Amino acid sequence: MARAGTAARTRWWLTCDPEETALSTDHHDPTVTRRQALRIGGIALGASALAAGGLLAWDAVRDRAHPLAGVRRRWLARLTGGPVREVDADAEGLLDRLGRGGRWTDLALADREQRVALRISAERLRRVARAYATPGSRHEHDPRLRDLLLEHLDRLHADYARWPDGSGNWWDREVGVPLQLTAASLLLYDDLGDDRLHRWMTTVHERTPAPSYTAANRAWTGRVVVERALLLDDPDALVAGLRGMTPAWRPVREGDGVRPDGSFLQHDVHPYSGGYGLSLLTSAASVLALLHGTPWQAPADAVDDLVRWVDQGLAPWLHDGAVLAPVRGRNVARASVGDGAAARTAASALRLLARAVDDEDAQRLTGLAAWVSPDTDGGVPPPVGTRVFPAMDRVVHRRPGFVLALALSSSRVAGYESIGAENLHGWYTGSGATFLYDGPGSPYDDHFWPTVDATRVPGTTVARGTPADAAGAGTRPRTHWAGGAALGSLAAIGMAFDHPPAEGTAPVRGRKSWFLLDDEVVALGAGIASAAGRPVETVVDNRRLADPAQRLLVDGWAVPRDAAAPTAVDDARWAHLSAPGSATGVGYVFRPGQRVRLLRERRTGRWSDINRSAPHRDATVRTNGFATVWLEHGTDPADGRYGYVLLPGTTAQEVAARAAAPRTEVLADSPAVQAVRRGGTVALNVWQERAPETGGVRCDRPAAVLVVEEEGRLTVALADPTQRLDRDLRVMIARSARGVAATHDRVRVERHSPAITLVADLRGARGATVTATFDL
Repeated sequence: MARAGTAARTRWWLTCDPEETALSTDHHDPTVTRRQALRIGGIALGASALAAGGLLAWDAVRDRAHPLAGVRRRWLARLTGGPVREVDADAEGLLDRLGRGGRWTDLALADREQRVALRISAERLRRVARAYATPGSRHEHDPRLRDLLLEHLDRLHADYARWPDGSGNWWDREVGVPLQLTAASLLLYDDLGDDRLHRWMTTVHERTPAPSYTAANRAWTGRVVVERALLLDDPDALVAGLRGMTPAWRPVREGDGVRPDGSFLQHDVHPYSGGYGLSLLTSAASVLALLHGTPWQAPADAVDDLVRWVDQGLAPWLHDGAVLAPVRGRNVARASVGDGAAARTAASALRLLARAVDDEDAQRLTGLAAWVSPDTDGGVPPPVGTRVFPAMDRVVHRRPGFVLALALSSSRVAGYESIGAENLHGWYTGSGATFLYDGPGSPYDDHFWPTVDATRVPGTTVARGTPADAAGAGTRPRTHWAGGAALGSLAAIGMAFDHPPAEGTAPVRGRKSWFLLDDEVVALGAGIASAAGRPVETVVDNRRLADPAQRLLVDGWAVPRDAAAPTAVDDARWAHLSAPGSATGVGYVFRPGQRVRLLRERRTGRWSDINRSAPHRDATVRTNGFATVWLEHGTDPADGRYGYVLLPGTTAQEVAARAAAPRTEVLADSPAVQAVRRGGTVALNVWQERAPETGGVRCDRPAAVLVVEEEGRLTVALADPTQRLDRDLRVMIARSARGVAATHDRVRVERHSPAITLVADLRGARGATVTATFDL
């Protein structure tokens, strides 16, 4: 069934995986139960319900006494999917830990954590019920297991019904327990009886009567309402639940949710495309897939909005076996939810969504799912290029051999989130952090976060010292300049930073630029100042060593392993860190005259050091090796500067050659303007009004500017990273053009010869890039 608006979206292609439809029936009982009728009706539905849009076929086969039986069959097939051996092993492992009175001995039962334990208990009982309901399981329809499940779920429901409003975490009360209870109810659907089912669902309704809150929270609560309606054969409640949850992913201008530029924020000021955004996608795709092809399917424009966000807002943050860390928020501090685990969640949600769209979209979504999943090979990645997400101060630069992502912050976006005793050491993960993914999977998995020196996050400029747990969490810098202009695989990105003092931290201010030039990243810093009496440093990189054989070289000399002190090389020209089992790796070229420090060390830590929430505490000691490279600015610098180049996917020989013959020229590096030139490209970050002309370009207000000359044309790309310009921006370029080829609606060309002068109205552009192209 075709939907409007699909032609304009970028596409990736792969054959869609068929929906699993094989279900077994019980051949030992001649009585047709509710569960078997659901299955039999579902098989007939599977053969015909999607024809002609699904509406007439559905009406012809559905059980009129149980109008939602076919949808429940889809839901049951989803819940009981997966390898039977794994389902059995999971259930048996849980049953082995089930103590007297239906309590798991490893769950805390005091104060606030008692409510968390209730949710975890519900989730575990649902997993055991999956084995009971899974065809072919050794526990399928085991009467002893059935009785045990009903006994413990009755006890859990009684505890849940007594849960007073206002105690514990609202999410556990209104989402966490209800979603586990609705799923368990379906898995035991034949065995509950009407009285028990209605009793349980009445409590769910009391806790979550309608979709509420915003963004992911609204999608979650809407899913609760829909699943309850499915269990009770209540089409009216189902429609109300679906209608109430679709605003969760409609674009919004402010607050939580999807922004017009594809950004996703939760809790107002925190980027969360790969955290809460994935949760929203999972809930939405689950409901949309269940209802697709039925009389209750979602409106086409609601499905279009969700697919559009996946294409434009989520796909750029997906990697080969990982979801990029800069958009995962405090989830990075959870032992069980690494970048790879998030990728599995993303792949599963994409495959679900593919069941709710037309064939063309389904092929693209399943291709993307195959590519992002750590458990499959192949698939189709997002296209290369650079994307700036101004609404959440994030940038992703995708090349064939690597992905580089930047996590910035400003007066609009907080540095990091720490709530519920989670992400206690996220101090600098939004302060210009540079994340480099240069192979499949994630270098930020395998216990990276509890073992890394969290005061040395790559890309940041900070004063030495260890802040207090959660220091500065949720705060926004006082500066406005964050973001930049992008054109294809080129970008001028910058951030004015002014770290406010917090417990254990020292204020540092300055200007940072990243010029993304295809396969080369030029990083500049200027105006670095602090008066806190502490040494200040810029962290070039801090990478987990997956293999002790990886070599860290500086000017051709190997940095010793596990040294007691850093290797100090003043005026080093280059360094190189090899990848595991390969001569290629990451290269670093340093501007002359800098104090370079390098360290190979082994570090230990515990997840409970950075996450003390009940569901995620893990006190196991972990160990990792790290290679760290940083630049020293001394104590209390007044006008510190730095410059280095990142060269992913290079050999040591290639890096040495690049240091001897740089491809990029630094035109300016001051608090007024930072700029570089490579070939026909000039990239500038202009920090103040009346900045000096640089590289033949003069810009009269703060802005990011790209001037790219190629194939007989010159293109100018502009953006207002402050998002605060209240007057026109005027740009003059010392270059003559034959004529104007194309301009954005916000750009007016005043003249193109003997020099180019253009005026851009960026008021209300919200940091977006605008362009003008000239024939030369």
